[in-house]
Amino acid sequence: MYFYRLQKVLGLDSLDEVLDTKLVNSKHIVQNAYNVNKQGIVTLEDKSKELPHWILSAMKCLANWPSCSDLKQPTYSGFERDVFKTIVDYFGQMKEPLLTFHFFDVFVSVLGLLQNHSKAIEALQISCLLLPPENRKKLQLLVRMMSKISFNKDLPPLSESVKTRTLMVQAFSRCILCSKDEMDLDELLAAKLVSFLMDNCQEILSVPSALKSSIEEHVVHLQRVQIKYAGADTDANFPPPSFCCQISTDEFEYQRATGSQEPLAALLEEIATNKEISVKDKKKKLKQFQKSYPEVYKVRFPTPETEAVLFPEKTKQKPPILMWALKKPFQPFHRTRSFRM
Repeated sequence: MYFYRLQKVLGLDSLDEVLDTKLVNSKHIVQNAYNVNKQGIVTLEDKSKELPHWILSAMKCLANWPSCSDLKQPTYSGFERDVFKTIVDYFGQMKEPLLTFHFFDVFVSVLGLLQNHSKAIEALQISCLLLPPENRKKLQLLVRMMSKISFNKDLPPLSESVKTRTLMVQAFSRCILCSKDEMDLDELLAAKLVSFLMDNCQEILSVPSALKSSIEEHVVHLQRVQIKYAGADTDANFPPPSFCCQISTDEFEYQRATGSQEPLAALLEEIATNKEISVKDKKKKLKQFQKSYPEVYKVRFPTPETEAVLFPEKTKQKPPILMWALKKPFQPFHRTRSFRM
């Protein structure tokens, strides 16, 4: 089954730890997998949810630079930077990230798998199919543009101080992944995931045949059982079932609290050992992490002493004592008589 496959690849005992399956629209999964064009991009039924033509033109211009088929050739220096700013401003004003607030915990869970390339790819392939089709299409177009820009040596630098690849991650991470609380910590999580997305966008945002088979099995199952859930999308042809055993309230709260600890623990360790950030920034990020995930923080830093190891105090060197000052007692100043010649 589709959800069982996601649960298995994430290595979780239950999807309840990271996902409310009642919020998943099975119609979205089917549309994302089958309603696609030759390039694998989702085709939308509701055309009002498409990206504006002028944004698409701007994105194509930078992705295919210097061949700007939709725009006139630049007539002034810095034209490409203005086009880039237009794109950044458009995606920056969205009220919700492309990966949505609902699926934030799912994508954070994938961070624990990044060291296992094939598992991370599969987890993201499945997770990205959960998105509303308009979100998936925007994500496909945006990440492909980011990847092309990063490798386009003909495109002039878009910043004087920041490398193009880093700039892509900084500019678009928040509009791709962030939580409702918009904590400072989200920037680190988003940057890590978006970098991986950008490097593997073609594979992640495609639908392999094995995954399609899983979706077909999922649809057949839904057609048989016809389970209805309160609060589910009434327009969806195939309401999603839950594939979890019933558990107690205490067990559910425990699983929800500990389900995503592995990737969070890895992130905390990265903050603690990062030598490229200043002491001030490191303390700020650690404090934010402690406030957001106290249980994970306490495992890594059970006592103040274990935390203090990260910030060894610099020993101040005392000025050398003048030995002659110790040998001679203080001599008061005596006025001497002046002699005139």
